[in-house]
Parts: sequence; structure tokens; C-alpha cells
Amino acid sequence: MPTIALPAELTKSFWDKKKGALDGAGLDDPLKALQKKHEAMDWPKVADGWSKAAGKDPVKLKALYETLDKLYRAKASPLKLEATALATAADKAAKAKDAAKPRKDACALIVKEATAYAKAVAAGLDALEREYTLALKALPEEEEADESEGEDEPANALIDPGRLLKQLKLCKNDASRQVFFAYLDNAKDDPHLAVHPKINGRMMMAKISKDVGIKTGSFGLLSIDGLLLKLVVEKKYGGLVKRIRIPIRKCGFKIGKVLLVDEKGETLDQDEEDSADTPNTAQTGAQPVAPAGTLKPSALPFLQAWAKVRGDAVTTLKGVAKEIAELKDPESAKAVVEISAVVKNLTVEPTSPQQIAELVRYIDKDDVVLDVSEFASDIRTPLLKVLAQLHKAVSA
Repeated sequence: MPTIALPAELTKSFWDKKKGALDGAGLDDPLKALQKKHEAMDWPKVADGWSKAAGKDPVKLKALYETLDKLYRAKASPLKLEATALATAADKAAKAKDAAKPRKDACALIVKEATAYAKAVAAGLDALEREYTLALKALPEEEEADESEGEDEPANALIDPGRLLKQLKLCKNDASRQVFFAYLDNAKDDPHLAVHPKINGRMMMAKISKDVGIKTGSFGLLSIDGLLLKLVVEKKYGGLVKRIRIPIRKCGFKIGKVLLVDEKGETLDQDEEDSADTPNTAQTGAQPVAPAGTLKPSALPFLQAWAKVRGDAVTTLKGVAKEIAELKDPESAKAVVEISAVVKNLTVEPTSPQQIAELVRYIDKDDVVLDVSEFASDIRTPLLKVLAQLHKAVSA
């Protein structure tokens, strides 16, 4: 994305040269605040061509993208609301009864430039993602070098995230491709996953087990069809369909449904959705959880706490929506709809681990929630804090 420049019309120094234009408008502080926060953003880091720094390494590319995405959300995205607030203030100043023509004209120009600036900032995240997607597609096809590698491979090479990512991408590119997999899990730490086109799962599991000190897990055959990960297991392991997502996610690969079948093709287990906060359901130390719609008495205080922080968040969101609506800008209606969607997505009574995990993921990633938390009021922190407590109580 091109570096976003702050229009001169949105700086106090510009209007200082036009003596009297903004007298009595009360816009000095908002103009200075916007400029200060704009200059605090390291714009060159997200300029066009940022992806070249990662070279041809997909893991480095993903890590770089995630770093810049986080930087943009923290430093740049809040500028959208900052500029919107400035436009609102300028619009009110122009409509004041004592506003002379010079002030009205100056304020109208500020509203125009601030609105355009806010729109440019909002488009930045999409531009970052677009370059990442294009850079990922431009990476050379993975070579089949792994096919020639033999049984003497060290354990640390077998469980290397970069190696895992390459093999999973090869499987995704060819739905008919099957590779051996070995999965080791002690139900405490993150599990290990290795895949190989020639070394069978039993042998990989024995080799890796000596290196990591874990003897429990599963092995068999792995294939990928679209977003479906299919595992044909020779040895079963409780919680595999959920826990296997951890090493896959860590290497930078995305999957949807996980299907576990036996050697006859009969379904043993399946998991439909990738949850960043999947409770530990491995066979060792697993605890049953309450089904959706039920609630343990110990969790009731946290559900009540959720109702309070949710109510506070909704009040804040509606207040921001009202301010934006008063702008009567062409983009205002869209922004109000987006805020209304956030209110609807804040589940009134989340009672299952899955519902809570979905809320955590949504609150942690949604652009509108991030913007409101940065500019208006931090609604994320109290929401996520209570959800963490509620999740623990529901899963206990």
C-alpha cells in the first residue's frame, strides 16, 4: 500500500497561516492530536513492496505480514476514528450560529479531507492483506526434494514447522496425495506433528519420541482435500481432531474440517471448526464440559459479570454510532451498520466453551472493536477478561 500522507488541511500549522479562518472553532487540539498520532505510525514499513523482505520463505512472509498487520491495527487503524471525530467537530463548528463564512469554508474543507483520510486509512488493512496474498501466490512451487529424503532424517527436521508447511501445501495442491503422519502429545504442552511421503508413521513416532520424551500419540496417513484434513489412523488418540490443529496453525497453514477414519474408511471422530481457544480434550487429564445451553452453578457469577461488561460495551458502541450518524457522510451509514453488527455478535448468554471461544476470536480480531477500543473506550480488555474467567468456569 502507498504511504498515507496527512493532508496539509488537517494540520494546525496550515490554518495558522490563514489567520482568523478557524477562530472560535475549537479545532486546534483535534488537529494537533491527529498529526501527532499520524507521525507516530511507521508508514515506510507498510509501504508497497514490504513483502520482499521475506524473500521466498512462506513462513517468514507470514510472520512479517502478521507483524505489520498488528502494527497497523495498533498505530494506523485508530486514526480512522480520530479523523472521523475531527470531521464531526468541524461539521458542528461550521453549523454554529456565530460561524462566519471563512470558518464555514475552512470547516467544510476539513470535513472533506478528514473523511477522505479516514477512508484511506480504513483501506490499509485490505491493501496489506492483498500484497500478502499476491506475494504468497508468487512463491515458487514447492520442490519435491523431500521425496528423496530417507529414514536417517533427524527428529528435529521431521517436526520443523517450515518442513511441515511445505508438506501440507503439497498435499493441498494434490488431493490424491497421501503422506504418513506421526502425532505426539502429552496433553500438557503443544503437540508435535510430522509428515513424510516415505517414512511410515510408526517409525517417525519412535524416532521423535526419543528426542522429545513423549510416547503417547497417533500415526497413520494424512491427505487434504480443499480445507478438509483427513486422517486414516492406525493408532487412535483421544482429542486428536482438535489438538492436531495446534501444530498446523503454528506452521502457518489453514484447515477447516478434520475427519478421523479407520483403515476401513469408517468415521471415528470429526471436528468442524478451527477454534483458537479449543479446550484440552486429550485423553490424559481431559474433563467433560457442559453441553451448550447448560451452565454450572460456579459459572453463574461470571455470566453475570459478562452481562455487565457487555452492557457497557453496547452503550459505548451505540454512542460511537450516534456520533458517526450525525456526520451525514456517505460512509456514515455503512459504519453504523458495522457497529450494529458488533452489538448483535456479542452473544447475550454464552454458555458453552465453543460459544465463548468464538466470542474471544471475534473480539480479538474485529476491526470495529479494535477501532472503538483505541479511540472511544477500551471495550476489548474487560470483555476478554470476563470471557477467560467464564471459559475456565464452564470447562472446569
